[in-house]
Order: sequence, then C-alpha cells, then structure tokens
Amino acid sequence: MNKVLRVAVTEYLTAVRSKAFLIGIIMLPVLMFGGLIVAQLTKDKVDLKDRRFAVIDRSGKMYEAIARRAEERNRNGIFNGQDGADPKQIRPRFLPQVFEKPETESRTVELVLSEQVRAGELFAFLVIGKDILNTKGEGDTEVAYYTETPTFTDLPGWIEQAVNEEVMAHRFTEAEVDQALVKRLTRHTPVKRLGLAALSDTGELIKAKEENKLATFGIPAISMFLLFILVMSSAPALLNTVLEEKLQKISEVLISAVTPFQLMFGKLIGAVMVSLTLSVLYLGSVVFFLARMEMLSLVPVSLFAWFLLFQLLALMIFGSVFSAIGAACSELKDAQNMMFPAMMLVMIPMFTWMPVLQAPSSTFSRVISLFPPATPMLMMLRIAIPPGPPWWEIALAVVLTTGFMLLCVWASAKIFRVGILSQGQTPTFKKLLVWIISR
Repeated sequence: MNKVLRVAVTEYLTAVRSKAFLIGIIMLPVLMFGGLIVAQLTKDKVDLKDRRFAVIDRSGKMYEAIARRAEERNRNGIFNGQDGADPKQIRPRFLPQVFEKPETESRTVELVLSEQVRAGELFAFLVIGKDILNTKGEGDTEVAYYTETPTFTDLPGWIEQAVNEEVMAHRFTEAEVDQALVKRLTRHTPVKRLGLAALSDTGELIKAKEENKLATFGIPAISMFLLFILVMSSAPALLNTVLEEKLQKISEVLISAVTPFQLMFGKLIGAVMVSLTLSVLYLGSVVFFLARMEMLSLVPVSLFAWFLLFQLLALMIFGSVFSAIGAACSELKDAQNMMFPAMMLVMIPMFTWMPVLQAPSSTFSRVISLFPPATPMLMMLRIAIPPGPPWWEIALAVVLTTGFMLLCVWASAKIFRVGILSQGQTPTFKKLLVWIISR
C-alpha cells in the first residue's frame, strides 16, 4: 500500500505543479460560463444596417398598415434609454417599399426581386396574397417571405406579427365586433408556478413556495455538466500518461520497483486526487458565489456530498478503463481506435440528460440512471431535481455503480498487467478479453 501511495502522491504533485493544471483551473469556468459572459458583453454589438424589403401587396390593402407599423417601430421600438438625453439605437430599422414592376415583363417577379436581394439592394421581399383579408380563408391567402439571410429572424417575426394583427383587426371589423372589448376579454392571464404545501412538525401549514427556475433547472444541469467536465479533464489524461511512459520505456523501469497493479492503482488514485482538488476549488467558488447572492439555501448540503461520491465513482470507472487502453496500445493510432467505445459510454449522459431533466420519474429516466456507466452523472442530475428520486433508487444506484467500478478496476488491472510490457501488438477486443480471463 505504501508503494501505491507513493505513486499516487508523485502523480498528484507532478500534475498540480504543471502549467496544464493551472490552465485547467482557468479554462473550466471559461468553458462553462464563457458563452454567457461573451453574450453579455456583446449584447449591444448588433448590426444596425437598415433592412429594406419590398412588398408585393396583391390585396392592395396591407402595405399601408405595414408601412405605418414599421414607421412606428423605427420611431419608438429600436432605441434604449429614451428617458435620458442620449437614446441609443439597439436594433436595425425596417424599411418597406412598394414593388415597382420590372421593365421586362417576361421575367418573373420572384426572379427580379431575388436578383435585387443578391445585389444588396434589398434585404428581403414579401408577397401578400390577394385574398389575405377574406374572412372565410378562401382563395389566395398566402404570405411568403423571401431572403438570402434566413438566420436573421427579427424581420420575418415582426412581419408575421404585424400581418396577423392587421388581418385579425379586419376580421373583427367585418364582423362588427368591438376590438377594445376583444382585447379585454382575451387579455393574457399568467399562471403562477408553485411547489406543494406541507405540514410542519407542529402541525402548522407550510404554504407552497413559488418555483425557482435556478433550483429547478439551473442547479441540476450545472451539477451534471460540472461533474462531466471534471471527469473528462482527468480520466482520458491517464491514457496519454500511461501510453507515453510505455513508449518511452519508463514503465519498464517502474515495473521493476512496483507491481503493475500498484502502478495502475497509484496512477488512478493520483488522478482522483487531482480531480477532487479541482472539485474543491470549484465547489468552494460556487458556495461563495451563492452566499454572496443570498441563494445558498437553494442548494442542499447533501448535494455536495452526492457530487463528491459520484465524482469518485466515475473517476475510478473511466480512469481505470482509459489506463487499461493506454497500457494495451503501442501506438497512438491504436489508442484512438480503442478509445471510441469508451467515449461512447462517457457520452451517454450527454445524449440523454434532457429527457431525464424533463421527466426525472419516468421509466426511461429510472432505467438509464441505473445503468452504471451513466449512473454517476444522471443520478446526480435526478438528485438535484426537487424532490429527488426515492431513497431506494439512490441506494441501488450506489451499489450497482460501486460493483461496476470494482469490476472495471479488476478487469483493467488484468489488461494493464499484460499490456504494459507488450510491444508491437495491435490490441483487439478479443485479445483484451483473453487477457482479462487469463490467470
């Protein structure tokens, strides 16, 4: 055991003193929150170039309404800070114009306007059917929007809203219905989302609390993704370390002083220590941030304990698997081929987390969260979603994952024992199975 600890401490100190470790401390928050920070910094960096669009109004009654609404939007809806002395434009202007017939009548309208869009004279064009105001919905009631930039959704969204409101107003007018009355009768009523009421130990009623989206969606998702990133930042690195030492013949020297199992297990413990160090740093930062924001009560203390337990189990599972792959391979190309199935196991939570988040008590969620390779992350997700899974599911998940972890460590040790000293062999799954069952 002393030799295992020596290997583990050596691996740990080598890792935490490296530049990669320091960079990793910085990069993880950047990867998790960089998008939010950049979005906040660039929220005002909007392309304010005017969006000119032609309107073919075959009904003869819609263009004036669209032009009026566009003028009102350009005057009141594209600036912020209007109460101050210097309002700032934050959205582009929408400038409609009536389509003028081309000189060459043989050319289709769509082609002529499409060429103007390609030339940059227009941003888009709109074709409104002649029967758009028909209250029976008969005839040519189609509205078509053409553009070369479909990713800009503000303009077609605004056009759709404007056209539908004008058509609806016309229908009410035709039906001699008071539009003010319609607005009062159809005004939106928000639905308050609450939890459940309960009784205290003294028999007093505890009123249901309003749903907190951070506790309901944010904390579970952040917990799972943080666990995933911590595992991925440590476990695959063992493959590179073991393979590099094998190619440089360093492992042959180490094997003369320790057994293959002691070497593998020591490296595994060292990787776990590195990952737990990162975890303590990040979880401490999360606690500090939540305390400053007065939201620490949203995270139960037990959630941190479950996080550390599942992190340990996941690191032992995937760390041993990647160590075995590194020991079995003699070339980087072989390691990459063998790594693909292991990565598929790691990625299962990433493929299935959304259905689990939406229905944590469904049969699918129960089954997939009790599948040991995916259990640490998906069960962590389910535990973080109030009120959490039943206690027996958590206990079963821990038992199954612990058993699977011991199996992975045992099988990886068998592969490591043979593979670390083998040279020039291309590993196959059949060969690895033979190494596992061999004495």
